[in-house]
Amino acid sequence: MAVTAISLAVAAVPESLPAVVTLALALGARRMAARGALVRRLPAVETLGSVSVLATDKTGTLTEGRMVVQQVWLPSGAIALSGTGYEPYGDLDIEGHFLTAEQLRPVRELLTTVSLCNDAGLRPPAERSDVWTAVGDPMEAALLAAAAKAGCPGPAELRQTHPRTGEVPFDSGRKRMTTVHRTPDGTTLICLKGAPEAVLTPELLDDPSEVLATTRRQAAEMATEGFRVLAVATAERTRSPSAAEAEHGLRLLGLLAISDPPKAAAAATLAACRAAGITPILTPATTRRQPTPSPYAPASSRTARAARSSRVRSWPQPRTPTSPRSASSPVPTRSRNWTSSTPGGPEAP
Repeated sequence: MAVTAISLAVAAVPESLPAVVTLALALGARRMAARGALVRRLPAVETLGSVSVLATDKTGTLTEGRMVVQQVWLPSGAIALSGTGYEPYGDLDIEGHFLTAEQLRPVRELLTTVSLCNDAGLRPPAERSDVWTAVGDPMEAALLAAAAKAGCPGPAELRQTHPRTGEVPFDSGRKRMTTVHRTPDGTTLICLKGAPEAVLTPELLDDPSEVLATTRRQAAEMATEGFRVLAVATAERTRSPSAAEAEHGLRLLGLLAISDPPKAAAAATLAACRAAGITPILTPATTRRQPTPSPYAPASSRTARAARSSRVRSWPQPRTPTSPRSASSPVPTRSRNWTSSTPGGPEAP
C-alpha cells in the first residue's frame, strides 16, 4: 500500500511542472526588472502578482514631504501666506491686502509661540543650490519658515531671550507639545501646539465655549480641504508651573493650516493600482501606536531633542517601594514627559 500511495503521489505531479513554474516566475522577474523592480527570490513574483491591498504612508510617500504653512486663522479673521518650500520669504495678506501693524501683531505672537515650541531648524542653500532644507521634523521647519515671513525673531535669538526651562514632549496619546520659557522680565511663558481635538478643550483653555466651538468648526473645515491643522495656545505665569499646571488656563491664539503637496506621479500610481485590482489604503505612521490616528497630529523632532539631552534632565518624583520588591530597594517613579533644564530644579531624594 505504501508503494502504491507513493507512486500515485508522484504520478499526480507532471514531470515538467517544476520547470514550467520556474520559467514562468523567471519571465515575471524579467518583466519587473525592466520596470526597475529587482526580485531577489522567484517566489516573490507570485506573491506580488497576488497582491490585492496596498498599505502606504502619506508624508514623503504620496506627498513631497515639504510642508508649507498656507493659512493662519485667528478669531478675528484668516491670513494667507505665500511662498514655496522652506524658504523664509513670502507675503502675508488678508483677501489680497497687506496687513497693518495692528493686524500683524497677533499673527507674530502666534508664530513666535510655535517657534519657541519647536525643535527643528532651517538650513540655508548650499553652494550651487538655491533650496532651503529642513533640519528635524518637516512640519516644525515649516512653522519656522512661516515665522520668518512674518518678521518674527529667529530661533537663535529666541533661545537667548526666552530660554527653555521645561517641556512636555509630543506623543501620539497626548497629541500636543508644551514648552516653558523664561522671559526677559522674569516671568514664565507657556507655549503649546497640537491637534485641535486635543487642545480645544475647556480643561486646557480659558476661552469662552462659543470661541472654542467656532474654532473647532474652522479646524474641521480646514481638514476637509486637505490641510494638516494645528491649534496654538499660550499663557504667562509669574512663577514656574508644575507639569500639571502648565497645561491649564491657557489662552487660544489660533490655528495653522499646513499643506504637503502630493507628488506628481501619485495620482497616476493610485489609478494604476485600482486598475490592477489593488485597493490602496492610507496608513499614517501613528496607527502603529494609535488605533484611530488624528489627521491633525504633529510630530516632534527627536533628533534635535536628543542633541539637548545633555542639558535637559527629567524631574524625578518621590521614590516609592513597589511589590514584590522590598522596601529596602525602592524603585523611583519618574515623570516620563515633564523635563526641566533649570539649574536649580528639584533633585532626587
